[in-house]
Amino acid sequence: MVARWTERSAALRWLARGAEGVWMVLFGRRTVVFQALAVALYWMGLAVFAMQAAPLIPNRYVGRWHWVPIVATLAANIASYALACAADPGVVTRENEERAVRVFPYDRLMYFANKPCRTCGTHKPARSKHCAVCGRCVQMMDHHCIWLNNCVGLHNVRWFLIFLVSFAVVCAYGAFLFATVVLEIRAAHGFDRITEWNDELGRMERVSLTSSLLYVLDDSPLLAVVAVLLVVLTPAIAIFCGYQVRISMCGYTNNEETKWLNVSDAVADGVVFEIGPGSAESWYEVVEKHDQPSDTRPRKQIHSLNDVVNIYDRGAWANLRMLLFPPSTSMDGRKPHQR
Repeated sequence: MVARWTERSAALRWLARGAEGVWMVLFGRRTVVFQALAVALYWMGLAVFAMQAAPLIPNRYVGRWHWVPIVATLAANIASYALACAADPGVVTRENEERAVRVFPYDRLMYFANKPCRTCGTHKPARSKHCAVCGRCVQMMDHHCIWLNNCVGLHNVRWFLIFLVSFAVVCAYGAFLFATVVLEIRAAHGFDRITEWNDELGRMERVSLTSSLLYVLDDSPLLAVVAVLLVVLTPAIAIFCGYQVRISMCGYTNNEETKWLNVSDAVADGVVFEIGPGSAESWYEVVEKHDQPSDTRPRKQIHSLNDVVNIYDRGAWANLRMLLFPPSTSMDGRKPHQR
């Protein structure tokens, strides 16, 4: 009994170590597995489009001119994906850390000056984060994307946004084009004219649209698979694209959304204050309750997150311009922001 239990425990430990190893390989470090999967699925979908849909464009529903937006959106999507994968997201190194800290000021609420990264030891610029997967600090870190096998940061977020928007267009436009192709095949087979006996009505009726479409898709299974994928992907990609564009226009990142939730909790706890209220150099700071009696600086307690000004929000269009044309980190002799 004891020997059997010992063997079972050893097997469970072996399985646990194996599962942990697989998890680390897939999610704990950079790997091309998901990137290769994404590329393979994308090109398989294009191959199906080229073989089964492209020969039927133009058709009675779309004209020849549709090839212009087809080629343009595919080219933009493929190029932006390649650039998002290959571009430096804004890695902070010993060589560029002094330039990197000049890009954004420290707000003293979420980001603090002279605070080195506990993992890689470099000075942490405002809005940066250490990526545990890549093992490096990234300027204006948004998130690590397994489909890119790269971080999304200050210097490649523009390619990521262009990729998302163009991919949403590719999916929606592709779903529309595949629908016209399926309807064209249906019409070519004459299903819009064929009649069949309807037992319930006791008379001849035209084949229903649903029945004829199911026949067409059953006759072209690859077309059916891609059509279903597009139907599923289009709303999912559109929602994620809308979310990413929204936070970009609001002046914060995916990483900073979590930080703002922490600030909201601190406001609810009554420990967020505006230091030097009314002055041009005022800032927001967390003052713990046990430090408040001894803190004699002029301050005003913040009771609502809406009263906290995000200094990184320059306005919707200015935020987008900054992402599309990120600030330079070249040497210019200026002192780093020490706000």
